[in-house]
Amino acid sequence: MLHLAGLKREAGEVDEGTTSTDYLSVERLHGITVKSAAVRFQWGGAFVHLIDTPGHVDFGNEVDRALRILDGAVIALCAVSGVQARTEVIAKACATRKLPRLYFVNKMDRAGADFFGIAEELRANLEPNAVALQFPLYEGQRWTGIVDLLKMEVFYLGRDQLNQDQKASGIPMIASGLSEIQRAELRDARADFIEKLAENDEEILSYYATDREAPQALLTKATAKALREGRLVPLFCGSAFIDLSIRLLLDAVENLLPSPSEALIPEGIDPKTEEKKYLLPSTAAPTAAFVFKTLKDSTGELYAWTRIWTGTLGVGHKLHDARSGKDILVKRLFGIQADSLIELNEAGPGEIVAIKAADIEPGASLCDPRAPILFEALDIPEPVLSQVFEPATLRDLPALRSALEALALEDLSLKLREEKETGRFEVAGQGELHLEILAERLKREFGLMVRRGNPKVQLKERLLKGARVLENFDRDLGGERVRVSVEVSVRSKRNRPGVELLQNPGLRTQPQYLAAAKRGAAAALAVGPSQGYPLEGAELTLISLSPPASQTGKNGETALEAATALATRRALLEAGSEILEPVMRIDIDCPDEHFGPVLNSISSRGGRIESVEESPGSKSIVAQAPMSRLFGFASELRSMSKGRAQFQARFAGYDATRAFS
Repeated sequence: MLHLAGLKREAGEVDEGTTSTDYLSVERLHGITVKSAAVRFQWGGAFVHLIDTPGHVDFGNEVDRALRILDGAVIALCAVSGVQARTEVIAKACATRKLPRLYFVNKMDRAGADFFGIAEELRANLEPNAVALQFPLYEGQRWTGIVDLLKMEVFYLGRDQLNQDQKASGIPMIASGLSEIQRAELRDARADFIEKLAENDEEILSYYATDREAPQALLTKATAKALREGRLVPLFCGSAFIDLSIRLLLDAVENLLPSPSEALIPEGIDPKTEEKKYLLPSTAAPTAAFVFKTLKDSTGELYAWTRIWTGTLGVGHKLHDARSGKDILVKRLFGIQADSLIELNEAGPGEIVAIKAADIEPGASLCDPRAPILFEALDIPEPVLSQVFEPATLRDLPALRSALEALALEDLSLKLREEKETGRFEVAGQGELHLEILAERLKREFGLMVRRGNPKVQLKERLLKGARVLENFDRDLGGERVRVSVEVSVRSKRNRPGVELLQNPGLRTQPQYLAAAKRGAAAALAVGPSQGYPLEGAELTLISLSPPASQTGKNGETALEAATALATRRALLEAGSEILEPVMRIDIDCPDEHFGPVLNSISSRGGRIESVEESPGSKSIVAQAPMSRLFGFASELRSMSKGRAQFQARFAGYDATRAFS
């Protein structure tokens, strides 16, 4: 894309590590994307901000954050392997956020490419409103061209079909030289598209019902409107190595995906009144922007990647962060071009910029202090795997601490805990690859060699039953006799993450006493009753609370905090708990000849087969297995299939360890 837009002399290749957005040395070494990258370019009459995100599930938080600030998405599929497990996650996330999206079926030049099969699979399982806007042409098994079903123009691969504006210019179907059989197939495909468009568009329906051809401009406008409203999900085809197909894709991005003036701005709330606020993009409106990512450069300077929704943002502007309550001074402002920054004085709605400012946090809701708005907080996934990192020498400890903190600031799905006595760090993340890439980045970007312990899964506990406890607290505190009582109940709430703390609706007491009781409950709920792991799916209710009879000041609050902690702990012990471990959904595509050994390997690791689907020459396996049994599975799978099987695992939830024994 950057090459066609005139920003690069030659097109980059992922396999060769020459793409602009995969600029980290570790990305070029492994041939994968591990962090989001932003670029900006002009295409036709549109100024495009492109966010390139990772495809591997271990770096899924990068995708989730990017989806928060996009106007539209292009989801790339492989024409051979089709819809993958990660595709399903991304598509559902886009649908949840009502994000307009189109699909680009890539690698059409590969043997086994099946555009029509992928279109059918998408419609059947993921995108019921999916419809092809392009039709691939073949001579035998060779892909030879693309038909634009919107304009009914034919584009032949290898021909120079550019107009004076360097836009792709097709041959009208009537002059294309296609056979009558091919023309009939194209008319049927276009009829499917027009019929889908007419379902909720009266103007298009009037043309369709009377068998008239709608004007081209009207069709394009109606298609873009249906895409914005989620009534249509277009499919395009091509290859990253065929410039013509990428030109047509960029034309679709320009003509069909919404511009910032057309896209929906996420709703926010007024932090003072908690009323919902809906914004419209305008340079004249008060400034509202969202920080979706922060990172530090090699000098330790902090930069915040920010999407501007309304108003203008410039150097020297003073903004308010409605989430933290801090005031932020914009010291410098930059456009982002992969690993380079372009100095700006000012930017407006639709822009994605890097702000240099002190003490700014990811998830910040930046706004005019006179018009505060709070956008939805970032959703950070819980870590499922941890590993001990320690420096090669004690001299490296300060540098390792600084490097880990910088990388954890950039990647919020990493969690750090330093053991002050030993100089070691417990690092928790999303999977084996996540932590391997972290160690590689420490080596390549910071020059730090680390020793790593064995990976450990993050265990949790779930209550076995409910319990109710009354705690009468009678102690001397600071020379004063303090008597309080607290009654609590606990119960298990399956299929709910974390811990929920509630209170009896009829409970009435002074605010400071209630706050003290909640602190005590929260402290006790931090560890499970069996082995001290965090609780999962637990609910605690404060039923009754009897404060001290006399004014005892802080001693009364201390007593209530201690009493509630004791009551909660007793209730947890009475309820009992079972140990939970992370369970992964694994999706494997393997050749038929390796199907048996792959199934045996999954079973030997405590896996449960959920489904097996057949396609010519291969099988697709979906299974669930405990994460603790999957260490080394990727290497084993490569070995037994001679590198031909594909594997991806993603977190599915927690389950009792006995379920897989």
